Amino acid sequence: MSTDRSEFYPIQQTSISYSPISSLNTLDLYLPSPSSSHPVKHKYWIIYIHGGAWRDPLISSRTIQPALSYLSPKELPIAGVVSLNYRLSPYPTHPTHPSLPGDVARNARHPAHIEDVLNAISWLQKEYDIGEEYVLVGHSCGATLAFQVVMDQWRSTMGTASGTYYLQMPHAIVGVEGIYDQSQLKESYKHSEHAAVYQEFLEGAFGKDEREWSRASPCNVDFAHSWKNGKLAILAWSKDDELVDQLQLVMMRKALLQGKNEKRRDVMIQLTGKHDDIWGNGAQLANTIRFALRELEGLPSSDIISPSDEFESMSGYPR
Repeated sequence: MSTDRSEFYPIQQTSISYSPISSLNTLDLYLPSPSSSHPVKHKYWIIYIHGGAWRDPLISSRTIQPALSYLSPKELPIAGVVSLNYRLSPYPTHPTHPSLPGDVARNARHPAHIEDVLNAISWLQKEYDIGEEYVLVGHSCGATLAFQVVMDQWRSTMGTASGTYYLQMPHAIVGVEGIYDQSQLKESYKHSEHAAVYQEFLEGAFGKDEREWSRASPCNVDFAHSWKNGKLAILAWSKDDELVDQLQLVMMRKALLQGKNEKRRDVMIQLTGKHDDIWGNGAQLANTIRFALRELEGLPSSDIISPSDEFESMSGYPR
């Protein structure tokens, strides 16, 4: 059952600037009151990264809000929830909000998106001392960005206004309806009526050189080496997804298995509904986050999860 998010998170601040680069370098912050928090001392920050094909101006940090109504800090070890905005790639053909050539916020190209995400996390680690006690959650291209955070080439030291700051990696990453191999995504839809759209937004985000696409793809990472402190990786996908096919899940699953470490558990969760339904009604996105937090706490989850072979699939969740 959903609840008014203000009951769970009475302290809400939106459009907080984490960088002066552009008007989209902002984040939204949702904090529970001390009296309504889970009694355990060890709590996690949830950091959400929205999707939108790296370019859609109508899909923003606000897309976390439906899920907040299902995430009770009384029941879950949540220190706070943060939802990020980042610079977008050009979208001059958007039907209602076309991008303009001179807009710094909407003419970004890789690696600008991931640099923004890293800067936002660095800002949070400095301002709120979150350390590595956080769960990165990304939807669609937000899942790409979430796993890019732990790729060696995009992080190590981050420059800040006060000097060099060392970025600490998350304990968990949750990829929801994620894009993990950009070239394969284009290949999967090359015969569809929307083939030109996939080509357009991928080139808009990464350029025409597909070697750059490959270098930026999370499925080409040795996670055992690059994410040594990782405790949990979750891949969630719906068979009803009309925009991202199952092959993305398969390839990322393979990358995680090849880059396995002894401390990290890898889980696959089966969702239902179309691509944007997962965040649109909030319940399934929230349940995926809830599962991640329960796993990190070491709590049983047999009431909501049905195990399968190497991964697990979700059943019985509200839709």
